[in-house]
Amino acid sequence: MINKKIHRIDSPFPAVSIDNFIPSEALVRAAAASFDSLSPDEWVRYESESGQVQYCSKIPRQSTPEALMVLDYIATHFDPNKIFSDFNTKAFPDTTHYGGGMMLTPNSNGQGGYLGMHVDASAHGLRPRWKREYSAILCISEEYDESFDLLIHDGDKKHARIPYKFNRLNVFKCSKNSWHGLPEITKGLDRKTLGVMYWSIVDPNEDDHDQVKAQFRYDLEFK
Repeated sequence: MINKKIHRIDSPFPAVSIDNFIPSEALVRAAAASFDSLSPDEWVRYESESGQVQYCSKIPRQSTPEALMVLDYIATHFDPNKIFSDFNTKAFPDTTHYGGGMMLTPNSNGQGGYLGMHVDASAHGLRPRWKREYSAILCISEEYDESFDLLIHDGDKKHARIPYKFNRLNVFKCSKNSWHGLPEITKGLDRKTLGVMYWSIVDPNEDDHDQVKAQFRYDLEFK
């Protein structure tokens, strides 16, 4: 993290943005280009009935070689415990890329890609004693506009937007109130990102571990 400019916000919930995160822009460009090499059946597809039109790579580690190089760099070089030192989470990355990996919000061919306002499941689907702590998302599309910006909301009145920018790492603290999403992507564009999710281990004696499932809301206001 040496010589990296970090911008942090604390409302509606803690988040940071780090520009020029990957030293080689050429590698980021290669990872973005590799999205086009995946056939339709190689994506996990979340269609509109679930509240979004979004594609994700399969697990474990079923991303392209170029994408895996970038994902592993994020997992190796980003430590949320140092950036968010006010939270004692002892978080660690899941390098199988459960809940992350290659993420595509498509609208280059009229797919109508968008991401409904939601909170992610708090518990790992394969390791139920793992609690989701942070989402780290690298922006890798060089052609983009403000429709790529992530909208965030606390579920009450506070909200903000996290701007999208090529080779910017956006990270936010996950909780039951970390609502996030984006409107329909501008036609003719695909929003490409690479995500690494960070988790912590819940003490077996902790009975109040709230295993919240993914939830969507359609009543959140941005005024």
